[in-house]
Amino acid sequence: MKLKKIMERVANFLDADSQTQYKELCSIRKILKELKQKERKLREKNPAKLSEEEATELQIKLDVIYAQRKKGLEKVKLLREELKKAKKQ
Repeated sequence: MKLKKIMERVANFLDADSQTQYKELCSIRKILKELKQKERKLREKNPAKLSEEEATELQIKLDVIYAQRKKGLEKVKLLREELKKAKKQ
C-alpha cells in the first residue's frame, strides 16, 4: 500500500466519530420535528371542551413533549459544538 492510501484510511478512521455524531444529529432533528408536530396537534385541542381529567392529561402530555424537545435541543447544541471542534483540529 502506498502512503497516500494509508493516510486516507487513517483519516477516515479518525473522522468516523464525527460522521457518527452527524448521523445522530440528523436523527435527533428529525425526532424534534415530529415532536413539534405532535405538540401543535395537542395544542389545537380546546381544553374548555374537555373534562377536567382530560384537560389535566392533555397538559401532562404537553409538559412531557416540551421537556423532551428541550432536552433534544440541548443535545443538538452539544453535538454541533463537538463537530465544530473536530473540524478545527
